[in-house]
Amino acid sequence: MVGELIAIISFIMAVIGALAAIFMKNRDKQTMASVVGVAFLISFFINVNKESLLLLQAACIVAFLLSVVGGTVAIFSNEESKRTGAIVTGVVSLGTSLLILFSYLKFQPF
Repeated sequence: MVGELIAIISFIMAVIGALAAIFMKNRDKQTMASVVGVAFLISFFINVNKESLLLLQAACIVAFLLSVVGGTVAIFSNEESKRTGAIVTGVVSLGTSLLILFSYLKFQPF
C-alpha cells in the first residue's frame, strides 16, 4: 500500500519534471527538471508493484501522451533548447511507455 502510494507520487513528479523540461526556456532549469524527472522515474520503477495493473496501465498511457507532447513540441518549436529538451523527453517517455507495456503488462503483439 505504501509502496504504491510512493510509486504514484514518484510518477507524478516524473511527469512534472518532464513537462518542465519540455516547456522551460532556461537551459539550467531544463537540466535540473530532467534530473529530477529521471530520479523520480527510477523511484517509480523501484516502488511499483507488478500486480497493480490499473496503475501500470494509467502510467503507460500518461507516458505515451507525454511522448506525443514532446514530439509535437519538438516539431513545432523554434527554440533550440526547447526542441532538444522535448526530443529527449519524448524519447525517454516513449521508452518508458514501451517498457511498461512489454515488461509489466505482458503485451505480446505476435
